[in-house]
Amino acid sequence: MRLPVVLLILTVASSTAGDFEISGSTSFFSQYSAMNNAWSELPNQFWRWRFNPVLTIHGIPVVASVFVSSEENMQRQNMNRIYISSHPSSSSRGGSVLSWISSIGIGASNPYFTNFTLNAAYISGANLALNPGGFYFAAAGGRNRRGLEPDGDDPGEYERNLYAVQAGTGSPYGSHLHLSMLYGKDVNGSITEDSTFRITPSENWVASLDYGSVMFDGGFRIEGEIAGSMFTRDIRSPGIDSDDIPQWLLDFSGANISSGFGWALDLSSSVRFSDNMLSASFRRVGPGFESMGSPYLRNDDISIETGADRYFMDRQISAGVWYRWESDNLLDTKSFTTTANTYGVRAGFVFRGFPRIYISYSPSYTDLQDSSMTSFKTSMISVSANYRRDIAGLDVNSAAAFSIYDNSAGTGSSDYSSMSAVLRETVTLDFPLVITGCVYTRRTRIGSNPVWTYTGDLRGTWYPSSSLSMTLGGYYTTGDDEKKRGVVLNGGFPICDFLTANLSGEYVSYSSDTEKDYTKTVGGAGITVIW
Repeated sequence: MRLPVVLLILTVASSTAGDFEISGSTSFFSQYSAMNNAWSELPNQFWRWRFNPVLTIHGIPVVASVFVSSEENMQRQNMNRIYISSHPSSSSRGGSVLSWISSIGIGASNPYFTNFTLNAAYISGANLALNPGGFYFAAAGGRNRRGLEPDGDDPGEYERNLYAVQAGTGSPYGSHLHLSMLYGKDVNGSITEDSTFRITPSENWVASLDYGSVMFDGGFRIEGEIAGSMFTRDIRSPGIDSDDIPQWLLDFSGANISSGFGWALDLSSSVRFSDNMLSASFRRVGPGFESMGSPYLRNDDISIETGADRYFMDRQISAGVWYRWESDNLLDTKSFTTTANTYGVRAGFVFRGFPRIYISYSPSYTDLQDSSMTSFKTSMISVSANYRRDIAGLDVNSAAAFSIYDNSAGTGSSDYSSMSAVLRETVTLDFPLVITGCVYTRRTRIGSNPVWTYTGDLRGTWYPSSSLSMTLGGYYTTGDDEKKRGVVLNGGFPICDFLTANLSGEYVSYSSDTEKDYTKTVGGAGITVIW
């Protein structure tokens, strides 16, 4: 367990530092349910512990974030996390070597370098960013995922490590020119080999050139990134036998007959002047481009998007338009091509003394160019309003929203639409007591079968002090074939200046014509310590 290491580091640092301060918080929460709801992934009983100390040594903050839960399961990726980080350059260390360090961290994090290299990938390891003068350097590396053994229909996952470096001029938050490299590789043999070869150990190289320019106090911004990748689907495949490629390059890259190559380009710009804002972007991600550091990136896709916004009457009226075109099958390797055209308009009205109103409309047209030549038409309309005023000495906040979503595939039986409306009233009394009431209705339709749902929710929250709150409420939902009722209770009770107890409870009764009826009682308790 790495937690003792964290505690040891903090203890040693605090005992050896002559000028230090320690603050932070820790909390423990446990929940128990009388039955397991089929619609929830939470177990019947679980606990979670958070530990967030902040140690300031000679003006330099060192922050630790620890999360441990009984929900940790070795048959899935990590839930428990430990991360220690510091940002010396943000402290009063100007002129020293420490001011070069933008950030430094060790443990589990999701660092960001660029869109195509390291972007939201989980890394359990270390990261560092230096910014001495006009030079910038960053590095990160560690385990991206642990090995999971095959289990039935689940093919499992190989253990994977990721490493990335970034260097260049300028800060990534302003004008800059950076070169980034990413390397990822699965650990062969980290799990039991599957004779069906449903998964294979892979390897990935990505190189990226990232540019950004900010001028006129942020009034003009242009950013761009071009990247190339090599993705080897099976590192155990035979090597490439070719005189056209130098052997040293094959040895360095690890390329073999299962390797593929691709490139990606991302450009964007924005201009702000007076009460106007213009923006445009272009992205092309080739079908062969792969990046282990950007797990949510969609390849084989090209898109163009533009937008314009303007304010009127001393910014009391705003209006905007935008358009997006998107297509796939860039190399015509698939049996069909999907092309989508989407545009939208939006407007806002914030006249003083009147309700704030926002309106948007966005239709989309998607063509699936295959043997059936299917076309999809979708549209989204939304209207929302908010009005806060004083009535008989009470603070009353009214909010309403209405939306319509319609999707038509042209066949009728697959058409889908939904319409929803919500009205929320919040009244604040002098006690202080906040009462919130909400009425919600929704109509969904698949083909020609509409289904209505109505929900009412009423809750009151009492704040006898700045550190104490108690909420009691209930809700009732009814539909064409189901009903759901519930009562909720939760609150925070200060035991002393640094210790607060938290309690929560919920009772649910559900009945349905198509599903199994059930009742469920959920209770939770926890404590929070702040120092």
